[in-house]
Amino acid sequence: MHDTLSDFYSDVPPASEEKMEERGQWGNKLEFVLSVAGSIIGLGNMWRFPYLCYKNGGGAFLIPYLIFLFTCGVPVFFLEVALGQYTSQGGITCWRKISPLFEGLGYGTQVIVTLLNFYYIIVLAWGIFYLYYSFSWDLPWSSCNNTWNTGKERGENRLKCPVL
Repeated sequence: MHDTLSDFYSDVPPASEEKMEERGQWGNKLEFVLSVAGSIIGLGNMWRFPYLCYKNGGGAFLIPYLIFLFTCGVPVFFLEVALGQYTSQGGITCWRKISPLFEGLGYGTQVIVTLLNFYYIIVLAWGIFYLYYSFSWDLPWSSCNNTWNTGKERGENRLKCPVL
């Protein structure tokens, strides 16, 4: 039994003696650049962005896009990269290291990333669905004689099949 409080704490090593697990480092600058490019250039940039440009006015959409890119997107990107490099922590713990009050920012970011991942998974699933069926000889969407586009399940024939 410990007689005094100092005897109780004598068994606990000081904080400076604790061994922290070493984090991995980039081998060279090219690894870092390729990793960052792989995380910021995604399906939305290649598939959805041209569609949004066309839908929202073509070239006129590029003006507000570029304004927000350089006033919001690039500074936030540099903040994330610099904060991660400075603290050598992940998305939640880096904000905690700056200030415990900011820990909610890390959790909020992870919630947004999770919701966006649901969206991207659905988009990828549709792409895989159409890729799978594109290898068949008769494509399901090449005719109007399917249960989902004839209206027969409701007792009506509302769609006219175009003559191909």
